[in-house]
Amino acid sequence: MTDSVGFWLFEVPNFLFAVAIYTLLGRYVLSIFFRPESDAVIWKVFCQITDPIVAAIGAITPRLIPPPLVVVLAIIWLMMARIGLFIAIRWLGFIPGSPS
Repeated sequence: MTDSVGFWLFEVPNFLFAVAIYTLLGRYVLSIFFRPESDAVIWKVFCQITDPIVAAIGAITPRLIPPPLVVVLAIIWLMMARIGLFIAIRWLGFIPGSPS
């Protein structure tokens, strides 16, 4: 596999993970200022974008965890997945190592 394909194999999913993490972080910060039933457009947009991620994480999270913390757990899970992606791509040899 060429270096270019290896680069894109890592960078595209890495970028998508980063977008999801920062969007969830934005939703969490906005939840401090807006109630869940707020009519603010920015709040509704962030909720519509992140609801599928929060629902997926909520399905594997015990019901004992309050809903605002599910967003925090989603951020943590996505960070772990992003690190796992790096380790897997590095192990497969698609990311060049540092020169010795």
